[in-house]
Amino acid sequence: MVFNDETGWSEFPVLETERLILRQPKLSDAADVFVFSSDPVVQKYNAEPTTDVSEAEEIIKSYNAEYERTNGIIWGIMLRDVDTIIGMIGFHHWSVHNRALLGYDLAHKFWGRGIGSEAARRVIRFGFENMGLNRIEAPTIVDNHESVQLLEKMGFTCEGIRREYTLEDDGEYHNSAMFALLLSEFQAEDK
Repeated sequence: MVFNDETGWSEFPVLETERLILRQPKLSDAADVFVFSSDPVVQKYNAEPTTDVSEAEEIIKSYNAEYERTNGIIWGIMLRDVDTIIGMIGFHHWSVHNRALLGYDLAHKFWGRGIGSEAARRVIRFGFENMGLNRIEAPTIVDNHESVQLLEKMGFTCEGIRREYTLEDDGEYHNSAMFALLLSEFQAEDK
């Protein structure tokens, strides 16, 4: 797998873990993506839930367009034994400053099984070792306890709180926390 600053990788990098395969999402995955993109529980602190499979197709198209522009890379999360996308994870806003934003979604029925942290560990390693990242940021709503717990488990540090940063579906403004993990911290933990 060769990376070029102008064109990206010669082919989309497929990542593997003990239980997972992370691969490029395809339009044929839209029905799978719709399962978690339409779930109000999963989307509570993310985006407005999708209401039609065509919206899931647009999500896939936008993620693949980010990849084509070499400013983001999003993988579909699959269990090794099932060719079904159960979530998405990856980097947005990959910048010349060697930083990117980590984002993730996982179908609710797979929460609590360690799948999110397994996928995150693999993607974070790829970011530092293959993308040349020095900093991985992950903004999340403070009330999103599952997300906060995942980031803390991965070694991210809360660097600050943006007060009343987002207006959520409950009609309330919610605080947003900025978490980050530095290459030096990753390397220290990796030893």
